[in-house]
Amino acid sequence: MSKNILIVEDDKFTGIDLKNKLESLNYKVIDIVPTGEEGINIAIEKRPDLILIDLVLKGNDSGIEVSKKILALDLPVLFIASIDDLNSNTNDEKFKENIDLGSGFILKPIEIEKLNRSVKIAINNNKIETEKLNLAMGVVGNNDSRYSDKTDENSHLNLKAKKSYYQRKKNENSKDSSKNSEKNEKIASINKKNILIVEDESVSLDIKQKLENIGYNVIDTEDTGKKAIKKAKKLHPDLIIMSIELKGDMDGIETSKKLEKLDIPIIYLVNDDEKENIKNAIITYPYGFISKPYNDSELKHTVNIALKKHAHNLNKIKKIEDDVKEKNKELLIEKICVIGMLGISSILILYSFLYLNFTVLQWVLFVPSAITIFLAVMSLFKQDKVTPYEVPPFVTMMVPAHNEEHTIADCVRSLANVDYFYKGKRNFELIVINDGSEDRTGEVLNELKKEFNHLKVITRVPPRSGKGKGFVLNDGLEISKGEAIAVFDADARVDPDFLTKIIPYLNDEKVQGVQSRIKMYNKDENFLTAMQHIELAVFGNIVRAKDVLGKAGFLGGNGQIVKKEAIYNIGGWDGFAITEDLNLSIRLMIDRFAIRYCGEACVYQEAVPNWKQLFRQRTRWAIGNFETLFIYTPKIIKSKIPVFRTFGIIEHVAFYGLNLFIFFGFIVLGLNIISYFYLNDFIIKMNAPLIIGMVSAFGFFPGVIVTLNRDNISIPQIFKGIVGYWIYSFHLIPLFFITCYQMLTRKERTWAKTLHLGKDEDLKSENMSEIKGEMKKFKIGKNMEAKVNYDSK
Repeated sequence: MSKNILIVEDDKFTGIDLKNKLESLNYKVIDIVPTGEEGINIAIEKRPDLILIDLVLKGNDSGIEVSKKILALDLPVLFIASIDDLNSNTNDEKFKENIDLGSGFILKPIEIEKLNRSVKIAINNNKIETEKLNLAMGVVGNNDSRYSDKTDENSHLNLKAKKSYYQRKKNENSKDSSKNSEKNEKIASINKKNILIVEDESVSLDIKQKLENIGYNVIDTEDTGKKAIKKAKKLHPDLIIMSIELKGDMDGIETSKKLEKLDIPIIYLVNDDEKENIKNAIITYPYGFISKPYNDSELKHTVNIALKKHAHNLNKIKKIEDDVKEKNKELLIEKICVIGMLGISSILILYSFLYLNFTVLQWVLFVPSAITIFLAVMSLFKQDKVTPYEVPPFVTMMVPAHNEEHTIADCVRSLANVDYFYKGKRNFELIVINDGSEDRTGEVLNELKKEFNHLKVITRVPPRSGKGKGFVLNDGLEISKGEAIAVFDADARVDPDFLTKIIPYLNDEKVQGVQSRIKMYNKDENFLTAMQHIELAVFGNIVRAKDVLGKAGFLGGNGQIVKKEAIYNIGGWDGFAITEDLNLSIRLMIDRFAIRYCGEACVYQEAVPNWKQLFRQRTRWAIGNFETLFIYTPKIIKSKIPVFRTFGIIEHVAFYGLNLFIFFGFIVLGLNIISYFYLNDFIIKMNAPLIIGMVSAFGFFPGVIVTLNRDNISIPQIFKGIVGYWIYSFHLIPLFFITCYQMLTRKERTWAKTLHLGKDEDLKSENMSEIKGEMKKFKIGKNMEAKVNYDSK
């Protein structure tokens, strides 16, 4: 199967020459583009196996700037450069920082043999490093037939990655490794990398001098494979530069295979006429080749790239491993906290029934009920006025999409036609991140791109796809141009003036995020969809009240907008978080940023039409709330947030726990009313003071009344809405226990995507068993298995 390559080259003749040479080597060139922006757009959508980028491009973006964005999505890059290009940029800090993150460079004029080996090394090494990252995260068992490559070569690459990864882990845990590290530290000079040269003495001494002149520490030179292995095991250098042809009965290729366990990057010194040797050397996955007689600049940059690329790869793996360890600890903390919460709740409820006394719970209920009444009152006050921008910020609208063929077209058309211009120019871009869709989502997006030239599509494929919404959004963030990032679900629809209304709320140094009002466009479909419309309206009213109290609102996932700088400041979205929107809100507020609410700007979304899907969705929301409550409460308390706001944050994330008691209280109240009617007495004692009892019993209603009244509906409609929403909210009782059960029994972090049906009436049949889901699993860490439910027709 031929590999796909994209060429980003502004010189037409160089591009055509490259294309012809690559095609003669059986590669498929998917396109030649002259600008960085075109290169980025094609690379992120088509995900070629390799991108060749000219180091010096015409236009606003240099090859280095373009590569930074492409590399952020784990796509391999090879630079096309002349010796003069390399030398002229030597003192450029951006050049030095980023060229070494690429997979190497091809020198002009381009020689076909050097091109072939550079391309093979870049593609193979990227596959190996990608597999190592998956191993670090614990991702296993991806069987997507469209994206899996079961060739012998791919199997060999995966085996190489596994051997390298697990050997590194073994080395890290062994006593010998620590001893070697101590020896290394004694030998090495400060900030100098240690290099072992394996070559004839005359050549070794010349290379040694040149490397030391540019700041490297050559720890030794050897001329045989056996001596090299012995020295490498003893000193564990950062890099080995080795000739393929060596003295003795072991050549450089055989020596390299025996050095695999040490996970040391290797660069081969070769004569270009050693074609068969070079072919055999490529399958040992070196970090590069240096041709004899070598060029000083080529030597310098090849060594730089090998060292920094290897260190960069190790740091990425280490970071993922640390993240997974942290998430495993959090999972254990969550289970302990759930046991405590479930135990306390059960004791309080059982005590009330066993002793027929609800007094203690009346006092417990008083707190959330009083808060609810207080927020209802505060929502009646006016919010702080906003000041329009003199120069409105450029906005990136992002839509994560997985199997959204039914709704994505309407969503894109709605967002793409937003009326947000500055000086006659469109002041926004739209990015859809297609996360491993298995339906027609990709085809629909291809057609939409013909309609809207400001639409960009990022394609994520296994094993990168399906790991969580936060990871998806982070990919979009890397490619975005906007100063503000607006996030929408794939079923979202907005009015043309959406951005015009919401953007002024960001015009405050302290404000970093704004949440719009969420409405259900299918609210009239049935009782359940109507109640979800009211539920999200109540949420909006609560966030409005918190805005009035000090701009302490919360982001709700769909229709949120956040300043890009703030997202970067807190490290982006947490890809492991079940509810990435709530997680982002809390982390922003811990950093003392403000979040506002804009009720004038509305985003319309699809309400789920049946109880099965509702419980599936709300269980995920509840798990996300409890995760945030258990993990972030200590951080919130320790932060410098004012006490009042701290209490408000904790109360908000404890929503699903507090509401259990509120609706259990309604059950007790109902039993007492019935008993009084038949027995003329209350069977369950409620001895709290009258005011406490009244607040506990009726605190739920004022917020709903204020919310419904805000929409200017008739009194009968308000009454109908209150009663309906009250009945609907009793689902919070079983939801609490289902959530606790799932959190206690799971070994995974679960993100269950909401099924969007759009206008497809066939899918909206009552027999929802016709809608079949396909389940994919991947493990995150030793004790954590993450599961993503992919819904498809």
